[in-house]
Amino acid sequence: MSLSKPNEDIKKEIYELYKAVFKSSLKKNHKIKILRNIFTYEPWSWRVVGISKKALKEFANNNFKYKTGTFNRDHCFQPAITTMDKMLKSLMPYEEWWTWFWDNDKTVLVTITEHNKKSYNFKEDIIPIDWKLGYFQCGEAIGFKFRKKNEGKFLEKLAKEYKVK
Repeated sequence: MSLSKPNEDIKKEIYELYKAVFKSSLKKNHKIKILRNIFTYEPWSWRVVGISKKALKEFANNNFKYKTGTFNRDHCFQPAITTMDKMLKSLMPYEEWWTWFWDNDKTVLVTITEHNKKSYNFKEDIIPIDWKLGYFQCGEAIGFKFRKKNEGKFLEKLAKEYKVK
């Protein structure tokens, strides 16, 4: 299980969809929902590049199983709505659009409390994860994929490495 950036053909297809949405007469909030849905179904979208120590501890306390209502992905570098807003202010040239989207689509796994309060420090509280490993892929409508035998085992190793109990 591994991921890579989308190839040029996929990026260009998505760019054409972006242009069509941008040029449409739909209201801005409809455009944002459409763009988010276009990206949502891609496994590399909302890619997880880290996990908070508190979230890892929550997983450890639950025997590395997923617990509903406990975790969230957070666009810690910039809110997703900010990314979409800029994409809809003016039609971005292809390279600028892709770089803007890619750089700002990274997420981290945090507890819901950390997400809601933005109560974590990226440099001090986040353990890096290589997104190319393919863990925590985007769910088909919301959330992320979690399988105990894959993501759970990965987090168990990560907890040992970082001495999180």
